[in-house]
Amino acid sequence: MSVPKHLLLQHSIPQSRRFALNRVLASPRRFRRFVALLFAIGLAQVPAFAPAAEWALEAERIEWNKVSVSGLDLRLAADGALELKAQGLSLAGVARQARDLSLVCPRLLSEVGDFCSDGAWHVELQGVFSQQPFSAFEGKIAELTAGGDSPRLVSSVRAAALEARLQLVAEGAAWGAKVEWADQPLSALQGLEVMPAQLDWVSAGSFSGSLESAALTASPLAAEFRLTIAGLSFDSPGGRFAGGDLDLSAEGSVALDKAAKGRLSGALNAGELLIDNFYRDFSTAPLRVELQPSLQGSQLRIDNLLLADDGALSLAANASMAMTDPAGTFEMEIQALELKFPRAYERYMESMASVWMLDGLGITGSVAWHGSWQPGELRSGDLEVDDLSIVDVQRERFAVSGLTARINPQPGDEKSQLAWDGLLFGRINLGSGAAVIDAEPGRFALARPLELGVMGGRLALEQLAVALPGYSGAGRQEPSMRLEARLDGLQMDQLTEALGWPKFSGEVSGVIPGVRFEDGVLALEGEVEMRVFDGRVLLRDFAIERPFGVLPSLAAEIELDDLALEPLTGAFSFGQISGRLDGYVRDLRLLGWKPVAFDAWVGTPERQQGASSISRKAVNRLTTIGGGGVSTALSNPLLRLFGSFSYRRLGLGCRLADYVCSLYGLGEQEDGVLILEGAGIPKIMIRAYNRRIDWPQLVANLMAVSPEQGVRIGD
Repeated sequence: MSVPKHLLLQHSIPQSRRFALNRVLASPRRFRRFVALLFAIGLAQVPAFAPAAEWALEAERIEWNKVSVSGLDLRLAADGALELKAQGLSLAGVARQARDLSLVCPRLLSEVGDFCSDGAWHVELQGVFSQQPFSAFEGKIAELTAGGDSPRLVSSVRAAALEARLQLVAEGAAWGAKVEWADQPLSALQGLEVMPAQLDWVSAGSFSGSLESAALTASPLAAEFRLTIAGLSFDSPGGRFAGGDLDLSAEGSVALDKAAKGRLSGALNAGELLIDNFYRDFSTAPLRVELQPSLQGSQLRIDNLLLADDGALSLAANASMAMTDPAGTFEMEIQALELKFPRAYERYMESMASVWMLDGLGITGSVAWHGSWQPGELRSGDLEVDDLSIVDVQRERFAVSGLTARINPQPGDEKSQLAWDGLLFGRINLGSGAAVIDAEPGRFALARPLELGVMGGRLALEQLAVALPGYSGAGRQEPSMRLEARLDGLQMDQLTEALGWPKFSGEVSGVIPGVRFEDGVLALEGEVEMRVFDGRVLLRDFAIERPFGVLPSLAAEIELDDLALEPLTGAFSFGQISGRLDGYVRDLRLLGWKPVAFDAWVGTPERQQGASSISRKAVNRLTTIGGGGVSTALSNPLLRLFGSFSYRRLGLGCRLADYVCSLYGLGEQEDGVLILEGAGIPKIMIRAYNRRIDWPQLVANLMAVSPEQGVRIGD
């Protein structure tokens, strides 16, 4: 130990009783004895000393063990008041240091034996914390006892707007410490460098708690803590994360030895939380959590992780990750995950499902799963579905009841089973059924074709495979699906009735070579052929974006081949038209299931020979398109006696863009577009004189035509 360059001891005592300080301070043992004797003299007020005696100790630098004190100034007044100041205090090997330390005791020893009662202390830590509000700590001593086997210190601690209560207790060679605080504002922590930047989002809230450690010197460091946060409200700059009046509580312990080990249990008791598309009001029921973390080197383990929300969700799992690469090494082994409906859906799923327009569902039953998982990838897992029913109550698009499943993706085991009591899409009832499933982690598919009776015919699912998000580590955030199917003899009268369309006869048969659902797009591979109205309808290039989301978008190409006009027009109450019809709908685009663009044409096929007939009602329907009219070579009131007319050819096209329909037909003249060319006597011609028509108005005109109107001639 080096001897201070300047050390001055002043006291009004005889020269013979002064200390040889250089010799005393030359060893740590002598220094400790010197300090003890110094305080003993001042505290006991030995009668040999005059009442007016004062002590003073000044030193430029004192080093003891690994502690270095600079600029020391110690003064003990005759009335027992103590004042201690130091310019700096540092530890060997630590670059930063404390500065401007002070301790002021109104009376060093009270009448009951307490030291420095109501004493005040202060320390500057500018080199430790860069933020100015936390550069100074101060407090007031409530209790300090130094005698006996259990020295004790109780003091307040203040920094900026925060205040706590500190207790230090010694038991033999061991020490213990406890810090308690109550109703401290969270805003006071904003800007502190050891706190996350997200703390700046906080607009309200307070925190209370305690931190208690024991056996600091006799055993590895151990501590227990309690924390409660009340009225927490925050909002992120982009609005993705927000909370209102959240109440949280936590308690646990930590021990530092060769590995750091801990225990934590807590609950989210009240308030509202928004995380992206997830929203939950915890006032309905708290979410409780327990876990046992441990850290050895850079490897973090979380054992006995338990999540519980009574009547909705329960989870038991273990997890691990390397702190050097948490994104790539995180893995969770789930012993049990159980969701109980309807509460699990209402509390944890409905807000996220609303993005897919899957909110407002009525769900009962339960789902249980166990397996391993890491971000973006499912490793393994067994799924059990028990009596699950899902009904689209709000939009009436689908329903499934009594769904039971046992899906085991482990190789070599028996095939997984799936069964249901009822299955409904819109008003299309598929009835009950069962399927055998081939399953692997994150993916399941039909093990063999599945046939279902539907609408008087058969629907055969040749192939159906569904991959969940994370399958094969592809990092998908949405499920994907692939389907191959065959339709045989579906009766159009049953189908149109179920869909709420005008009822007409015929049947639908054909092959669906492939349907895939990837990245939110449902797409048809190849083409589907439907046999209706004694002809064919071909559907190709069919795709739907966001089928269950906001404003779904549909694209398709449709070809009409040799349809019989008479049953077609009769089905739609258009009026009777005989003959055949070809046509197409190209570049069809629907947004929100409403047309926004297409190029459509329907007309008499060139192969058709001879004349066909059109009823007075159908003529009136056609004349509403484009403000057209009917002209004839013979303008005669006797025409009103005719209930139908002959025509040679019919043709009408519409290119829709920006909600405007541009009409085209059999031919164009200055006075309009020819839609129908008559034949025989009387010979009628129908033209559309307005070639650009507002699409909503055109639809309204067609719907408003009265079937009782007669044929208008010459207007």
